[in-house]
Amino acid sequence: MVALGTEDSPPELCGDLADTRHAGQPARGRCIPMSAIVGYVGLDGRLTVREEISRMAEALSHRGPDGRATWNEGIAGLGHCMLHTTPESLRERLPLARGNLVITADARIDNREELFSSLQLVRTKPELITDSELILSAYRAWGEDCAQRLLGDFAFAIWDSSKRQLFCARDHFGVKPLYYYHQSRQRFVFASEIKGILCLPDIPEQINDAKIADYILETFENNSDTFYAHVNRLPPGSMMVISEDGVRQSTYWSLGPEREIRMKSDAEYAEAFRSIFFDAVNCRLRSAFPLGTMLSGGLDSSSIACVAHELAGNRAGGNLHTFSVVFNQVKNSDERQFIEKI
Repeated sequence: MVALGTEDSPPELCGDLADTRHAGQPARGRCIPMSAIVGYVGLDGRLTVREEISRMAEALSHRGPDGRATWNEGIAGLGHCMLHTTPESLRERLPLARGNLVITADARIDNREELFSSLQLVRTKPELITDSELILSAYRAWGEDCAQRLLGDFAFAIWDSSKRQLFCARDHFGVKPLYYYHQSRQRFVFASEIKGILCLPDIPEQINDAKIADYILETFENNSDTFYAHVNRLPPGSMMVISEDGVRQSTYWSLGPEREIRMKSDAEYAEAFRSIFFDAVNCRLRSAFPLGTMLSGGLDSSSIACVAHELAGNRAGGNLHTFSVVFNQVKNSDERQFIEKI
């Protein structure tokens, strides 16, 4: 289970809460364990081929130790690689079809109680409703406005056969990745990792020299381009609608520096921050498995570890596991003394 961190965090060095089941396995990419989603829409009217969706899902099978499935009908196809994290995810079967809608999602929704109330699902036992079912209900109720009503880490795609369109959205800070390849009036392909797109043999693997230059110069203003010229990422806090008419992308949320919160004293600011911080950590403790956290010895990871230990109690199965990187040969970078104190 996981969360804090952004797409540009160094691989394996972000300080996050994590499901500890696969701690002994070779690291792949980011330290945050995630499921994977893939999809294909034939914008030229060509029917999707199950083999193509299966190939994409197979390319991301390392993200799905708990199952892999695909769905295709007409011009659309979706796939999913499952990593169980939350108690509700143990019941999840994706892609999920409900009437004219089909969803595939890599998501942890944190404002479940609020959504149950707003969507009038109060008579349904919460533990029986998965996060992807909540997202689907939100889409039915609010359409394209659903993304701004969700809190948590998510990347999802919903195929709406009645409108013949695909709706995609990504969480506010871009914790969950979503990459895509768009060939105008021919096809739209998306995946949680670029390799899930490039595994299709006729998609070009042309290097984006400008992006490499930006990376070397540590210029990160462009959050849409990738190292491949024809592959883009959906930016954080953004959504996208794909149909035979083209692709329409918009931002549903961005950080507003002009907003101010006025309180009477420093103590009130500190208490307000503490409350929000505890809520943020508590959200990420919703796990079906023992928890662990990366601990570097710095203020951020140390604060997360201490609050998680305080909140988790019996949910963590006893002591909270911590995982640290130490530097025996580089003493100036070794924070072991702080790690040991925590």
